[in-house]
Amino acid sequence: MASISICGNIGRDPELKAAGTSQVLSFSVADSEYIYVKNGEAEGQWYTVEVWGKSAERLASILQKGTKVAVYGQLVQRSYEGKNGKGKSLDVKDARVQIVSKKEAPSDDAFGSAPF
Repeated sequence: MASISICGNIGRDPELKAAGTSQVLSFSVADSEYIYVKNGEAEGQWYTVEVWGKSAERLASILQKGTKVAVYGQLVQRSYEGKNGKGKSLDVKDARVQIVSKKEAPSDDAFGSAPF
């Protein structure tokens, strides 16, 4: 297996599920940092991330859709069959997650969070 590190935004609220005697937290992360296209419209690469054990329990209450995270783990490509036919998915297993920035609530201030 290959190791990977990505930085991107969480695309859906994480789901915490029981897995035997442990817990698993799963969520999707979009990474579009290094994708360049001619017309300026870049589609990000989506990854399904899994975090296990105590880390999963701790992160379940912190992470939410829109949070920017750095993810480190093992890259696994899997095949699936969906409504639109066959496809491939990129998963990050046994991930370690670091929060880069939390999703901020919209501000009533016309200038956002400008310091001056």
